[in-house]
Amino acid sequence: MSFAVCRMQKMKSHDLKGIQFHNQRERESKTNPDIENDKSYLNYDFVNDGNIDYNERVKEIIESQKTGTRKTRKDAVLVNELLVTSDRHFFERLDPAEQKRFFEESLKLFSERYGEQNIAYATVHNDEKTPHLHIGVVPMRDGNLQGKNVFNRAELLWIQDKFPEHMKGLGFDLERGEKGSNREHIETQTFKKQTLEKEIDFLEKNIVTKKDELTAFVEKVESDLVVPAKRQMKSVEVPTGEKTLFGKEKTKTEKKPTENVIISRSDYKKMVTAAQDNEKLKLHIKNMLNTDTVKENTKLVQQNEQIKEKYNGLVQRFNSNIGDYNELLEENRSLKDRVADLKQEVGLIYQSTKEFLQGRVNGLQALRSAFKDLVDKVKEKTPGSEFERLHKLERRREQNRGMER
Repeated sequence: MSFAVCRMQKMKSHDLKGIQFHNQRERESKTNPDIENDKSYLNYDFVNDGNIDYNERVKEIIESQKTGTRKTRKDAVLVNELLVTSDRHFFERLDPAEQKRFFEESLKLFSERYGEQNIAYATVHNDEKTPHLHIGVVPMRDGNLQGKNVFNRAELLWIQDKFPEHMKGLGFDLERGEKGSNREHIETQTFKKQTLEKEIDFLEKNIVTKKDELTAFVEKVESDLVVPAKRQMKSVEVPTGEKTLFGKEKTKTEKKPTENVIISRSDYKKMVTAAQDNEKLKLHIKNMLNTDTVKENTKLVQQNEQIKEKYNGLVQRFNSNIGDYNELLEENRSLKDRVADLKQEVGLIYQSTKEFLQGRVNGLQALRSAFKDLVDKVKEKTPGSEFERLHKLERRREQNRGMER
């Protein structure tokens, strides 16, 4: 029995560009090994005739319904994307027309639920191992963007219950997934990897069944066939080495074996049957090795190995990045220490400069004026310098002391 799959993923503004590239195949994917580019022409969108800008389309949907004047938050969830699919064996049982009807009916259910005007895209991918539908729902309600209210926990439970029930009522052989499961949402690549592992497990079990069938068939073939036989003999004249009175060589009759053997009719039948069973066995093995099950299992095992290699590569890159990150942290700490030392040096220069001028001008006002001129010159050369900051800080302290008096 196949299970209905419908999972939801939240999309913010910065997520939409990436999902746009993926859904519309605008760039070659370096992270999804399941895409077969030569089949991408089989993909289609129920809502849009061609490629669109997801951010612009979502903005249009929001602005056309928004009742308030408040701007949309930059970190707001703009789209709740629904991924609709099942396992590959479910789709293998459907002809192309039924497969399209499955996705059409799915879209119809959710369009009625969340409003047809709020569907930004509905893209079917047929160029991956398992066909699936991406539905982009803009969670608008009562003139406002309300992702938390539209797709709350109760709504997600409704999807898990009603979607398989609705599709089963339309004649699709589907069941609800595990009820009451506390499994958390998983990312697309992890989901695909787990699905792939399940299919490999299924195929391996199928191969075990085939092996059992083969073993049972082999046991029917008589392998220890013993056929009693004797060599066929014939009489031949051989020379004796003696001669007659007339000089002619004498001969005698002897029995000599021929290349033939003599077996009984029943034993002959046994041999013919054994030979026929052997040919059937070889044909059975050949057919089994040429089945889609074996081929698919081999292909899936290879794909699983590729995924493992890519995963190991990502781990290596991650570890390398961690090393770079730690180096940057150490460099940052070193730079902070250096900045602190420089600030201290600037503070000493600031104080020394002030003491130097104090000994060469008359009066506090003259000192302030001369020092301000110096600060202004430093400011022209390096705006926002530590020298300028210390001067401002000192001025504020002087002003505060004046107010206290």
